[in-house]
Amino acid sequence: MVWEVLREAEAAKPTKRAAVCVIVRAEAHEGRRERVEKLLRAYAYQVRNAELGCDSYLVTRLIGSEHHFAAHGRFIDWDAFIAHGETEHLHALMEQMTPHLATPISIEIYFEL
Repeated sequence: MVWEVLREAEAAKPTKRAAVCVIVRAEAHEGRRERVEKLLRAYAYQVRNAELGCDSYLVTRLIGSEHHFAAHGRFIDWDAFIAHGETEHLHALMEQMTPHLATPISIEIYFEL
């Protein structure tokens, strides 16, 4: 992940301490769905239990697809979101999961209104 780019976006954050919502999409290679699902489930548990700035974090699978996943997270503010990107468990997940992905992950980041 290119967290440096996200840090640069800090100037665009709203003046109030708005929550940050994120959607991360991943597509598993054929035959690797179970491994990706297992990694994502374990990771979501870690995020929910280890990151005080995370209000919620859950993983879903696209209806009608065995290989398309999305993680949905809500962080209390921009600082909590940036801290999330610097955790050891995120770096470990990316190292373990990337070889099992058919495409690069995509990330959508939103400020809560």
